[in-house]
Amino acid sequence: MSDKAEAKRKLREVEERIKGELKEVGERVKREAKEAKERAKREAEEARERARREAEEAMERAKREAEEAKKAREAEARAKKEAEWAARERAKREAEEAMERAKREAEEAKKAREAEARAKKEAEWAARERAKREAEEAKERATREAEEARKAEEAEKRVRKEAELAAKERAKREAEEVSAEIYEGMVELVIPSPVDLGQMKKLEEALQQVQDLRLLLIGGSLDEGIKIVVSAGKPIPLVSILREMPPVEQVVKKGKEIQVSLKANL
Repeated sequence: MSDKAEAKRKLREVEERIKGELKEVGERVKREAKEAKERAKREAEEARERARREAEEAMERAKREAEEAKKAREAEARAKKEAEWAARERAKREAEEAMERAKREAEEAKKAREAEARAKKEAEWAARERAKREAEEAKERATREAEEARKAEEAEKRVRKEAELAAKERAKREAEEVSAEIYEGMVELVIPSPVDLGQMKKLEEALQQVQDLRLLLIGGSLDEGIKIVVSAGKPIPLVSILREMPPVEQVVKKGKEIQVSLKANL
């Protein structure tokens, strides 16, 4: 059998397999739609029953609240009478207490004026002493702050260098983790435009050489970009394998897709 016939045969097998998978997807969608319809019906019936119960509960609650409101009005009337009597008694006591308080406050005000005069003299002397101490402390504090600022600047430079180094190490570790990620089943590879025809051919050949990896579908154009659908029969580190291929410049995982940038064909 010629290579051309063999290629046609493989293409038909791929098409048949894709048709079978599409048929399974269609049947699964139909089943899920049926189940969703039945579930919606049950939920509607439950909602109607719940609404009926809530309406009955609302009626009972309204009756209880009306009875409670009646009792509250009666209690309010009693409380109002008691409050009026208590207010008169309280006003009488407060008037007597106010007179006593006024006498005490007048005596206390006299003592306060005398104490204020003494405190003023003591405060003036204390203020002079405090101003002297604060001036000396401010001078010492300014010297300390200047030294601390110098040390802080040096520490900031060290921290910035350490942070840059840590960021580089973290980026390196993350790239290694992505490379080691395992893929199985159908995966879509995206080759952004412009696509070099020679490098694209080399990529196809390299993909066909990978064990347990089948090339299912190629679509798109050289100007707009290419999409390749592959299927991994067993779990494989696909990103790591792609990065080792000669025509590949860069591999980046974007969601469920893998973007593969090809090298320029010099």
